[in-house]
Amino acid sequence: MPDHTVSRHAYRKPSAGNTTTPGLSSCTAFTLIEAPGEQEVNTTASRQLRRGSDFLTAARYMVRHHPRAGTTTLRLAAVFAARMHRSQHGHIAFNLAATVDELGVSRRTVLAHARYLRELGLIAWVEHGSKRNALRTRSGNSWTPGNGYRGTATIYAPLAPPLWDQAQGHRIRGTGYRARLIGYTDKGRAQAVAAARARKPRARSRPPARCTPSVVVTSAPSRLQVGSGEKKNTGRARTQRRARGLPAPFTSDECRQGIALAEQLQREVWWLYDTCSRRIAYALRPLIAAGWTAAQLAAEVSAWGVPAHLRDPAAYLHHELHRRQHLGELPPTTPPARDLSLDDGTRYEAMLRDRARSAPAWQRYARQIRPALRDELVRRRRRLRETTAPVYRPILREPEEVFLASLPADTWTDAPTPREIYAARARGEHPSRGWVLPLSDEEWLQHLREHAEAARACDRLRQIWQTLPDAL
Repeated sequence: MPDHTVSRHAYRKPSAGNTTTPGLSSCTAFTLIEAPGEQEVNTTASRQLRRGSDFLTAARYMVRHHPRAGTTTLRLAAVFAARMHRSQHGHIAFNLAATVDELGVSRRTVLAHARYLRELGLIAWVEHGSKRNALRTRSGNSWTPGNGYRGTATIYAPLAPPLWDQAQGHRIRGTGYRARLIGYTDKGRAQAVAAARARKPRARSRPPARCTPSVVVTSAPSRLQVGSGEKKNTGRARTQRRARGLPAPFTSDECRQGIALAEQLQREVWWLYDTCSRRIAYALRPLIAAGWTAAQLAAEVSAWGVPAHLRDPAAYLHHELHRRQHLGELPPTTPPARDLSLDDGTRYEAMLRDRARSAPAWQRYARQIRPALRDELVRRRRRLRETTAPVYRPILREPEEVFLASLPADTWTDAPTPREIYAARARGEHPSRGWVLPLSDEEWLQHLREHAEAARACDRLRQIWQTLPDAL
């Protein structure tokens, strides 16, 4: 890491014009990008970066060209580099609160060093953060106050400044954010080789790998070698497969020869070298059983087109072999299927006999399952009736208005309800007619006297009316 203290004191910013570092050649002159309009993704002169290691290397080189950038700037760049893997484009969501807690500095310091990175051309704005509710913008007319609030985040794009590309000897095609690295100059190639050799002792400290990973074929757990145990192929299994018209399985010697043939094929075909030789031998077993040699297999497989970023070469071999056999590009290695169109009707008659021999499912249910289910249902119902006492639930057999109209006129309002009366009748009991007032109640006694006098008066009038025609 360079001594930023020395470079900070050696830097002097002119009052106007280009901002350069004294003591450097004219090719390393650099102008700080102070205009906000030039710090956007669409207007920046720096190219896009997707790898955090490249961004850190560029930051370590460019930090010496800023008068105030230093160790805190590199720490902020390291925080940004650790977040680049979260986006396929390498973009960074600038969480200010989380960054302040991670660096242990003030909010103002983080914002200041983020400005230094923008002025050096190391980051550019993809989206400006604001207090606008992103949830409301995303929901549109369907947004309600209960959806909550989330502010719009600031998103940065890590960049490679042109000055760093020039110092590293990069050959760039295009300009601006969409520029791409296409190669190295002679000086850049020498620097890259020296950097690789400097990293080589650290790579030796790691456990040595079995083979060098390929540029196209990625490593996958499916390429691990199969265990040393072999499946035993008995003579009975081979006889059964021959009886069914299937090819006999390989013996142990044939498997060993197929694996040796696959290892020879791996040395001839470059995209098969890190694949399990047992899986290759299994995928090419039809051709090996047909008598193909290693030279013939290599010539055939080398002529096949390999898709980009092939993940499982053994599965590709298996699929491509069957596809080419189906199209007729390879000779068939499996026994021909039986032609069913030449059947004389024996298969159909055998199918009818088998169908008649086995009764339909509903008949098997009616004969075997339904009687047992019915018996079990009867037993459960009988047990339920024996364990539970009957509960009488009276119901109204006539409208309530009709029932109330049939009650005596002297029935009080606190008389039993119709359901209680029906329940009493069902039990053979006399329904209660309400409360009986005590005899000491003067009003009730006066009512009875008046009622008795009225009854006697009516009887007298009835007698007079009966004797009146005789008198007339």
